[in-house]
Amino acid sequence: MRSNTVAEERSKAEQRLCDRLGLAAEAAERLVQAMRAGASSRSAVVLSPKAPVDYVPPFACADMSAAPWLPPRVFVPQEGERPTTHADYAAGLYYSLDLSSCWESAALAVVPPPSSSLDMCAAPGGKTMLMAARHTPQAHTANEVNAARRGILRQNVQLCGLPNTEVSGLRPDQWAAEGRVFDLLLVDAPCSGQSLLCKGIKNPGCLGAQMVNGNAKRQKGIMLAAVQCVAPGGHILYSTCTYDPDENEKVMAYILRRVPGWQAVEVPSLAEFRSTLADFPCYRLLPEHGFGAGGFCCLLRKSS
Repeated sequence: MRSNTVAEERSKAEQRLCDRLGLAAEAAERLVQAMRAGASSRSAVVLSPKAPVDYVPPFACADMSAAPWLPPRVFVPQEGERPTTHADYAAGLYYSLDLSSCWESAALAVVPPPSSSLDMCAAPGGKTMLMAARHTPQAHTANEVNAARRGILRQNVQLCGLPNTEVSGLRPDQWAAEGRVFDLLLVDAPCSGQSLLCKGIKNPGCLGAQMVNGNAKRQKGIMLAAVQCVAPGGHILYSTCTYDPDENEKVMAYILRRVPGWQAVEVPSLAEFRSTLADFPCYRLLPEHGFGAGGFCCLLRKSS
């Protein structure tokens, strides 16, 4: 009897999420099946500064023309390949991550090369690696509050030989109080992580209102600190690995409504993924697109 109750509760939570996303019946069914199947993860690798300019991983797919948004120096492994088992991975020639994380960073294509940048929620380091594949700031800070995760972040930064990069552990409010400003902020915000279900990773409570609302409140606090750390004309790339609008579109709408001088930026390469749940440009990836477990991103620009 208990198992039936749990199944019913999950089914209701899944339907609530689909309703909140405004998905038609067929699209809702595809998302639910993806969350239950747990097989949507798709790996990718981003080359580190250690990799030669002409280096191509031996396991890379020959054709990724279906993903014109793919960041530079990012490769998708052939089916069945495990990039982390190769010697080149241990040597720090590339960093392995989910393809949907690469999709989230595609918005950086429209950002001018920054002189200074801050990855506010950096561990384990994927977004910092993806930023470094496009730009080499004079100074980059990879920040992580959690000490254990900060240790992993530091190891990855050192292994991949990222130049001009320091690792720090300040809270967002401490960054705001410091008064330093950057040309580019990456905010890969802590979230309910609903896309983990599509990777086959258990994540109890991620579809529930308590976890979603708690994360949305935290995300708004992080962003209210982040906007104080950006130089005039600078950018914030906000991203999550969850689906719920309360942690995505509504957080961005809250910032745009509450903080003057900010606007959301169009990203032409992501046009087909534009969210219909906001009247400003922001973008959503779902498992059905075939590029990983999914995510959300929105690029904000501060007035000059």
